[in-house]
Amino acid sequence: MILLKEKEQKIVDASLKLFVERGFHGTSTAKIAEIAGVSTGTLFNYFKTKEELINCVYFYCKETMLKEINYDYDAKKTIKENFKILWFKIIYFCTQDPNKFRFIFTFHYSPYITSLTPKQMENQTESMLELFRKGMEQQKVKELPSELVVGNFWGNIASTMNYFEQFPQKNNKENTNLVFELFWDGISR
Repeated sequence: MILLKEKEQKIVDASLKLFVERGFHGTSTAKIAEIAGVSTGTLFNYFKTKEELINCVYFYCKETMLKEINYDYDAKKTIKENFKILWFKIIYFCTQDPNKFRFIFTFHYSPYITSLTPKQMENQTESMLELFRKGMEQQKVKELPSELVVGNFWGNIASTMNYFEQFPQKNNKENTNLVFELFWDGISR
């Protein structure tokens, strides 16, 4: 887990809030420093560039999400049950910490995220990818490139979160089950 010093944490928290609200280009380092309660010089002592800061925020958000989800494949359960457990954990995280989810989703394919950052996260997401592989091996999941299935999974999570943001009164277990079944019907054999 990434450990941040107190001022670094303030900078990361302020950056997360502002990047989600204003985007990368709409957020100045001066505004980040102001919201974090530090000087701009202090910000640059911790992060040499704005790009370095955005990579740190991305890694921090993704690592926090993966720690909160804490997914482990359960061989006693079916592939579908394992997918459903993972699905609900992610939906729960996203509803509890929507800014981190928005940031991850917005910046995942951003040119500001260096190639090192996704490589660092690859080891963290291995257990999730293993679920997709097991599903294909057991012929419960369609034979598709794992990247396509994972992309579909995250796209479905994002559309679910957008739906719940637009219609918060519909954010309940019944509707979450319905959306999971929609996803499952799309990837299952």
